[in-house]
Amino acid sequence: MQTIGEKLEEARKRKGISVREAAETTKIRGDYLQKFEANSFDLDLPPLYIRGFLRSYARYLDLDAERFMAEFDSVMASEGRTPRRESREVYGRVEFGEGGEVPAAGRTAQDQAVMLKFGLLIGGAVVAIIVIILLINVLFFRAPARTAAPATGPAPAVQAEADQTLTLTAIEATRVKVVQDLDGKVLFNDALARGQSKSVRKQGKLLITVEAGKNLRMEVNGRNYAVPLEGYGRFALD
Repeated sequence: MQTIGEKLEEARKRKGISVREAAETTKIRGDYLQKFEANSFDLDLPPLYIRGFLRSYARYLDLDAERFMAEFDSVMASEGRTPRRESREVYGRVEFGEGGEVPAAGRTAQDQAVMLKFGLLIGGAVVAIIVIILLINVLFFRAPARTAAPATGPAPAVQAEADQTLTLTAIEATRVKVVQDLDGKVLFNDALARGQSKSVRKQGKLLITVEAGKNLRMEVNGRNYAVPLEGYGRFALD
């Protein structure tokens, strides 16, 4: 009478394939298949995995998997090596497809359940943190932006002032210095010959120093402004 291993070997050879080819197709390690065909089932695996591998290998070899497993259980029982029934409870339910694939070594259904719980907890924590950050952003950062909105109202006036142009024209030769009061920037500092003009952009108040005020004429956007002194001195132009 043929042993379990002999039946497996005969069925494989009948299909004309090698152990290596069978291992690549079933995704079961080649050394496991060799031990099965040698009628050696003492693998360092849970009994549930061994039975799953055998069932997948039998199906691959076109054997009656259920009858084959019944024969295997009978042989194991006669040899006093009946697989422990509690193994299914310890390792959880393991599904072996036609490829004979099993979960990663050492990872049981309970481990997977624990990992899933931790994943859900971590995911929930991340979502909660994101929600809190969004709420803080809405409550504390967007509100000031809304209150500051009215401050943008005077912008047209500032823009209009920024577009002002000061034109200095020398009636007679004189020296002029123009300083922007906003930042102390010197806009002009030179002598003007008779009839010579100089235009500068006006932003806010200007501080003007003139050598001879009576020799200078000022215009802002074409409008005349009187020079408030005749000789040397400094004055402000708003």
